[in-house]
Amino acid sequence: MRVLLLGGGLQGLSFGESLMSKGVVVDVISDELQIRKSRFFGNVYAVDPLSLESLFGILERKRYDVVVPMGDTTVSFLSKNKGLLEDRFGVRCACPTEELLSLVEDKSRFMEFCEACGIPHPITVNLKDKTFEDFSESVVFPVLIKPNFSVGARGITRVDSLQELQEKLPKIIEGFGPCTLQEFVDNQEYYYNVMLYRDKNGDILAHTILKIVRMYPITAGSSSCCITIENEDLLQICKNCLDKLGWVGMADFDVLQRLDNSEYKVIEINPRVPASLRAAFVSGVNFPEIIVQDVMQMDIPNYEYVPGKILRYMGIDIMWLLKSKNRLKRKPCWFQFIGKDIYYQDIYKTDSSTWWTWLIEGVGKLRTKNKRIR
Repeated sequence: MRVLLLGGGLQGLSFGESLMSKGVVVDVISDELQIRKSRFFGNVYAVDPLSLESLFGILERKRYDVVVPMGDTTVSFLSKNKGLLEDRFGVRCACPTEELLSLVEDKSRFMEFCEACGIPHPITVNLKDKTFEDFSESVVFPVLIKPNFSVGARGITRVDSLQELQEKLPKIIEGFGPCTLQEFVDNQEYYYNVMLYRDKNGDILAHTILKIVRMYPITAGSSSCCITIENEDLLQICKNCLDKLGWVGMADFDVLQRLDNSEYKVIEINPRVPASLRAAFVSGVNFPEIIVQDVMQMDIPNYEYVPGKILRYMGIDIMWLLKSKNRLKRKPCWFQFIGKDIYYQDIYKTDSSTWWTWLIEGVGKLRTKNKRIR
């Protein structure tokens, strides 16, 4: 079997490792240094993964069984062109339908869906067709301004007063388009990431739950350290959401929890594999194998999920150490680098190229990363 990935990133590395362990040949469209140097891939095509012309050229030269997107933009691209690619090349595209994708991509529509279906979520005000006077008196601060469409949480901004809201809202709308106002859930200690795979029969084939205990930016950003856990309440909330959607395939939830109680708030669904995908693999769940086997209508193996694994992203965990005021108090200890349950998103024992490329890629990401506020 031969699989083609659209885009790379940390999830691409984990995807390659997971499938290589099963004897699957994985090629990738990416120009990232870590991907180019990795031993997990056969062919690496340094072309634009969003170019239909480039993708046609690759599929015409080589036969692939499955195409899998790695990021937000590539999943949108593949979903839009799914029918064309499958009819022309006989390849299976592992992505949601355009209809479902449009619902979860639009953060305002997704929050309205959660409200209608009783899925716990932050209080959200859609600003469409509203003047500032229509909603200003009812706003409880602090509040988040959230673009309805954004990648990597770009444009999400916390405001703490009516004056600040009035100053910043027009600029964010100008830069990112329509926005909503959303309740600010104050928890800078942790948040949750819930990965599930739901098949066409409505069965959850596997799951992994991460508790993100260190992040960068430190107020609320990407995971630099997480622990795999079991949490039946979170699992049921996310399963119920996928059932209501009629979702088929991989889904990755971001969920917040207030520090003062056990109330969970679903923030969003990422309709693709996350950067922290390796946490599932080291905990016994091979999501890439599930994705490929299911889209090819092949039998799915049973997996034993073993939580308690620690996954670090050294490229930004170093920045967390430099910036955090709780660097010596936060558990697990930052200075514990080796242990039977400690793994890395960006460093692989079986791939020596990752022993140095992680630093270069990590610094590059920090230069372009917009601050993410939850």
